Amino acid sequence: MLLGIFLCFLPMICGLLLFKLTFKMKLSHGLIACLLGLIVVLPISFIEYFLPSLPQNMFSPVVYTLIKSILIYGFAEELLKMSSLFALPHKNYTVFQFLMISFLMGLSLGCFETAVYFFDHMQLANTKGAQLLYSQISLRIATSDIIHTCCAGLSGLFVLTCRKDSGLNQKISHKFSYFIIAVLLHGIYDFFAGFSTGLKWFSLAVVLMAVVECRLKYISLTSVEEQKVF
Repeated sequence: MLLGIFLCFLPMICGLLLFKLTFKMKLSHGLIACLLGLIVVLPISFIEYFLPSLPQNMFSPVVYTLIKSILIYGFAEELLKMSSLFALPHKNYTVFQFLMISFLMGLSLGCFETAVYFFDHMQLANTKGAQLLYSQISLRIATSDIIHTCCAGLSGLFVLTCRKDSGLNQKISHKFSYFIIAVLLHGIYDFFAGFSTGLKWFSLAVVLMAVVECRLKYISLTSVEEQKVF
């Protein structure tokens, strides 16, 4: 059990060390990001368990699952995550630094969510089932944690462009594109991850798309910032 808990939080611990030692950012700010990740898990869990279901007779099962994934797992979760990012420290931070602290918040949320998954399934697992559970945790670290991290990064870029003191003045449509892409990537990932057939492996492609999209949006935003300087 202790091994499982350690695995759940290992990415967050590594992220926090990287945050402090490599990027030379304040440890207190990193801890705030981790705390926000914990706080956001609570309403997300509430939404997943208690939010009323959509009327299923209006859609085919596949379409219903896709809409539910985008609206509940995508929009609702990313809205809560994005709202919490406004509480992150940002003064004297570059775009890259704020992106890193947003990544850490999303990563910590993913770790806490994995821990909830672990405790939910641990009681039902026998010895063989426990081994399978550990492999599932490892898979979540490589997929779900990365999705949460990248989507938090995209939402962080959205939050940064919305701050008047950031100096990043962009069109409203461009600003919202960061958040909309985060919602769609998160929702589509959950859609494919929910399959028990080979379709679930498409979720890995979505994870890769999220990583690439973060990179492209960051480059686009920093190029605008550099043009303003010159």
